[in-house]
Amino acid sequence: MHKKLISQILPLILTLLLGGCSVFDEFIQIGPDSVQDSRGEFNQVISDTNDSQSLLNLVKRRYGDSISVLEVSSVSTSIEWQRGGSLALTIFDGGPDANNAGFGGSARYTEKPTITYLPLKGGDFIKKVLSPVDVDMLMLLSRSGWRMDRILNLTVNNINGIDNAHTASGPTPELAPNFKKFDKFLASMVAIERADLQFGYIMHENKDKQLALYFKKESLQNPNVQNLIKLMNLDGKSNIYPIYAELETEEDRSEIQIDFRSLAGIQFFLSHGINVPEEHLEEGLVQITKNPDGTEFNWSEITGELITIYSSKNEPKQNSAKVFYRDYWFYIKDSDITSKYTFMLLNQIESLQSGEIKESGPTLTLPVN
Repeated sequence: MHKKLISQILPLILTLLLGGCSVFDEFIQIGPDSVQDSRGEFNQVISDTNDSQSLLNLVKRRYGDSISVLEVSSVSTSIEWQRGGSLALTIFDGGPDANNAGFGGSARYTEKPTITYLPLKGGDFIKKVLSPVDVDMLMLLSRSGWRMDRILNLTVNNINGIDNAHTASGPTPELAPNFKKFDKFLASMVAIERADLQFGYIMHENKDKQLALYFKKESLQNPNVQNLIKLMNLDGKSNIYPIYAELETEEDRSEIQIDFRSLAGIQFFLSHGINVPEEHLEEGLVQITKNPDGTEFNWSEITGELITIYSSKNEPKQNSAKVFYRDYWFYIKDSDITSKYTFMLLNQIESLQSGEIKESGPTLTLPVN
């Protein structure tokens, strides 16, 4: 009787063991599911750690500490799925207790990620960090939708003799920098419609390109445009002014001369937007800048329109950039859109400065005067 029962059940068990595994594979789809589950997680973690590294380097600049950059150059992962089954039968005629049957199965899932880090160092890297940003970056960033006043505020030390706190493009100065005239220049630029003020290229006969600032001819009588031209010490005789990434001793009111910051200078400049803990100020861990009358200078007068980095003993409960350093959390508030945009722009400049800038899409071509 038992032998007959087992012989009836045996085909069913074999079918489950041999066919069930393939059915199970079809059901869980290990390959596609792994991409769906892990790709987004890897991407999010890399993005978050890049932000933390950039923020940490700003904090280190403020404290006068050496910085380092460790890039994730590659991420790969191997996935292995193993399964198996077994069947054991013992059949005797000695009695019902002597007859038995058993079956079993096993499965194992293994994921082995491999992450390659690339430390950026050496003469080439230092040269890129210390070299002024490329003049063509103005065109590329402007075409990407960034406001020109934000781009210039971040990347320019001096434009046609207007000082943009150039002493803040390095270790924190002892005396307050000059910046108020540049603030007026930025305010005047903001008052002009974007369509009336653009970057473009002057194309010369030898095919060389010259970046220039372009005013629409019909906008030259606009009081805001006239005010900007006056502030920039331009002659007002043209609506196209070529831009040169240099400062000359002789004044030429028919062109725009710009002294650009380096990537290191931009980092130093933004690092002054950090609210340093009072404890660290008292311990003398950072340089304190003074006004001419000896009072402490408020850096938010310069960086407040760009970025504010807060500090706290407790970890902030938010998803924006944050980093732990010297027993404090430094972070950008999730609700501070202005600071988040500036931080995003910094990340883009860091990426552009580390490689060759290539044109993207059509550009504004200006006639030669």
